[in-house]
Amino acid sequence: MSKKKIIITIVAVVVLAGVLISAKRLLETRKAAIANEALPEAMGVTVAVVHPKEGTLQNRDAYLAQIISDKSIKLSTKLAGYIEEVLVEESQQVKKGDTLVRIDDTELLSNIQALNATLATQLADARLAKSIYARNVKLYNVGGLAKEKLEISKVTKKAKEAIYKSTKERVSQLEHQRSYLKIVSPFDGYVDMIHLYEGDLAASGKAILSMSSGEKKLLFSYAPVDYNRIKKEQKVFIANKEVGEVKTIYTTSQNGLIGAEVQLNETVALPVGSSLNIEVLTKEATGCVVPNNAILHKKEGVFVMAYEEGEFSLKKVNIEMTEADKLLISPCPKTVAKASEVKLAQLAAYKKVKVVEESPRGTK
Repeated sequence: MSKKKIIITIVAVVVLAGVLISAKRLLETRKAAIANEALPEAMGVTVAVVHPKEGTLQNRDAYLAQIISDKSIKLSTKLAGYIEEVLVEESQQVKKGDTLVRIDDTELLSNIQALNATLATQLADARLAKSIYARNVKLYNVGGLAKEKLEISKVTKKAKEAIYKSTKERVSQLEHQRSYLKIVSPFDGYVDMIHLYEGDLAASGKAILSMSSGEKKLLFSYAPVDYNRIKKEQKVFIANKEVGEVKTIYTTSQNGLIGAEVQLNETVALPVGSSLNIEVLTKEATGCVVPNNAILHKKEGVFVMAYEEGEFSLKKVNIEMTEADKLLISPCPKTVAKASEVKLAQLAAYKKVKVVEESPRGTK
């Protein structure tokens, strides 16, 4: 190697050694400066706080209900006959006692008229027999008639009276049967459907028309697992409006479901047979109400971040009831923070916290 190259190599090594020594000293100086600097303070944060107030929460269970008539009936006749006249139309309002349908009573009326003619003759015979007996009593009393003839006239009188009475009862029975041929409304209500019309044969027990009282009620079903949740007198709501209460819980199930009946105290403007959604109030409680984003879940239980004298601290609570975005808790703190659980968990680490007061939703 030439002398010139050796000199250049030595110079390069010296320069590199000087650079390394300078870099080491600079690094040690920087480390010392960083070690002596104070730790940075946590940044400030803004959080909302609410003052819990006493309120009432409700649990409502939703069900599908059907509108049915409070009172409905299918009208028929006990005597067969051809329908002579239908005096009403479907959806027509009727009063108790109004005639709805007439069934042909020609044959029955003819029998009644014939019996009335016979009855007139029998009445005359009975009156004659009575007068003869009365005359014979007088004759017997004065000795002008034998006792046997008196007895015969007495028997004749009773027989004539018995025949007259029997015929009269028969006429009364036919008149009563004739009333079956005039179908009248048993209560105030509406004609729902006409099943038979003029000229149709109305058979005994076959529905001629059906009607209802116009009053409505609701019927809903629920699974047996909810048996203890539904009770009598529970309030029922439609679109957040109270419309009635549970009146009856049926003792038999249908298709594996238990049925319950709702008595309405408000008008439901839907026709019978319609389905609609209802809510049954199954639980109601009053107490300390907070928003659901005031709760912090930890392994040890459920907590809120209580705010007292300018500081936040964990306070363990019990959740008594939930409703939508509100909770009912105990015990009741004066002021709590409202934020995400991550933010609530970090509040204690911040030295600067800006507090914004709010009112819990649903309270005043």
